[in-house]
Amino acid sequence: MADSTDSTNGPKVSSPAANALIYVTLISFLAMGLLAGWRSHRNAGLFLKAIKSQSVWALSLNFLAVNIGAGIFFTLPEVGTIAGITGVFAYAFAAAAPLFVFALVGPLFRKHNSKQWSMTAFIMERFGRPLHILYSIICTLFVGMYLVSELTTIYSVFQLLTPLHPLAPMIIICVVTTIYTAFGGVFASLLTDAIQCILIFVLIIVAVIVIAVNVRPSSEAIQQVGLVKPTKMGGELFVILTLAIAFSNMYHQGFWQRTFASRNDRELRWATFFGFWMVFIVTALVGMAGPLAAWAGTWSADSDVPGSSAFFTIIASLSGWVSGLTLVLTTSLSCCAIDTCQTALFASLYDLVEQKVNIWIVRAAVVLLNVPVILLAMRAPDILQVYLLADLMASATILPVLCGLSRRLDFIHWTDALVGCFGGIIAVGCFGQAYLGNRHDGWRLLLLDGGLYVDDERVLGAFCFAPLGSMVFMFFFTGLRMAVTRLLGRPQFKYEKRKDTGSEACLTAKESRQPEAEINPISDTKC
Repeated sequence: MADSTDSTNGPKVSSPAANALIYVTLISFLAMGLLAGWRSHRNAGLFLKAIKSQSVWALSLNFLAVNIGAGIFFTLPEVGTIAGITGVFAYAFAAAAPLFVFALVGPLFRKHNSKQWSMTAFIMERFGRPLHILYSIICTLFVGMYLVSELTTIYSVFQLLTPLHPLAPMIIICVVTTIYTAFGGVFASLLTDAIQCILIFVLIIVAVIVIAVNVRPSSEAIQQVGLVKPTKMGGELFVILTLAIAFSNMYHQGFWQRTFASRNDRELRWATFFGFWMVFIVTALVGMAGPLAAWAGTWSADSDVPGSSAFFTIIASLSGWVSGLTLVLTTSLSCCAIDTCQTALFASLYDLVEQKVNIWIVRAAVVLLNVPVILLAMRAPDILQVYLLADLMASATILPVLCGLSRRLDFIHWTDALVGCFGGIIAVGCFGQAYLGNRHDGWRLLLLDGGLYVDDERVLGAFCFAPLGSMVFMFFFTGLRMAVTRLLGRPQFKYEKRKDTGSEACLTAKESRQPEAEINPISDTKC
């Protein structure tokens, strides 16, 4: 299966073998996706929403699928080479723990509106069109960044493991996932992700066994290299990554689609519990490749090889068939991540146009958006940097939106939430200027130029001040708005549920002079 080997690149999968492995894997997933879509392509409910369609185990596997992609083979080992074992477990915990947020928030959405099927639908009902547009645009950009990072990863993997030019197989992956998600929608994505994750589990177990048998660093090497003792950076990563991933997941439609696909709240809680352990175990195992590569001597901090390639230095030291196994594994992970991103992108765009545009036009838009995404991926941006930018944007803007779920905060107007969103971004710049001592470097903190691994607390401060600043700005503006409204003798804003007639639940916000507004029960009405 392998071509010639050398000391730097190790065995590569030969062109015929690489083509066979990649395209057989993709054809298999295409067949699975089309079979799954046969049930949903004529059912608008399953195609767009798939509400209450997934069992506990299917949903658990889907939570794993939406959390991982081929990028884990770069970002997780890199954390291990820098922050050691503490950093690996910090990343694994941060990737898994935010699932419990959906176990808490998901039932609140259902209580708010039992027919709720996306975050954008809630925002439209609670805050109206302006904030709905902003959230939909951010969701689209956010998922687009995830798609860029995933395609960048698979492009790099094909370069590392095969003599093929990565562009052709990368395009084929996008085409395959686009075909079966366009045919079967959310339901096809959910079903294929569950099956793909079972395969991924098997492949990861095989890979772990092979690496454990063949790579055995000595205790002297482990002591000499280090990476075992707790580090300050590892401790900071527990906070930074948990906040970053928890807030960013709120902007990923893939998580909301899976949350509302649970049959009931009890099964959602169990699915997040099992999903937590699946994500934690998989990410921890992959992340340990970083320290293991350093201990085994396949990677060194003094070498020109970046820490993000630590996993592949281990693969290069093993037999050629292991490279083939890794190729199948990364292709499977990419299919998982890309089809989830494509359905999430479709949902964001469809919500942005208020579901008033022909569904095929939105599908075509998703296909066209793949073109700039592929072009950006070919420029090979820093994968972790892309994730961090998306995460910081989410941390600065999501809390004002979630405040709309609380009945005690019915006085929050869409303008208050909007000011809070921009306030979170401003707070990061202000913190950066105060902490770094100058305006230029301070406001460039919004771009996280130095990346995640810096010697000071600028990144920790950015991810803490972003959500805190958004709340401070929102409540300050709310108080100011209410004071001006009172001085002008106008009625204060009060959000209420309104009982109406029709087939869907309708929520409205109205102006009320009454100190206490009665909340009417949700009925099957349509606005």
